[in-house]
Amino acid sequence: MHESHLIEPIIKGISEHAGKEGAKSVSKVHLKVGTLTGVKEESFKETFKILSKGTILENSRIELTFFPGTRIEVISFDVE
Repeated sequence: MHESHLIEPIIKGISEHAGKEGAKSVSKVHLKVGTLTGVKEESFKETFKILSKGTILENSRIELTFFPGTRIEVISFDVE
C-alpha cells in the first residue's frame, strides 16, 4: 500500500473542509492523478476505501483521471 502516504492527506484535507461546511458525508471524490506517481488505479481505490473507513468519506465513490505528471490534485468532491 505505497499509496497510503498519498491518500492520507487527501482524506484529512477533504474531511476538514467538508466538516467546516457542515457536511454529514462525502458521496464522491474526483482526483486528477499524475502517471509519474506510479499509482495503479485499482490499488489506489482499494487503499482509499480502507483508509477512509470511520471518516466522513467512508462510503464515497472515487473517480480518477490520469494525466502526465507527478502530482495528485483534488478536482471536486460532493457532500451530503
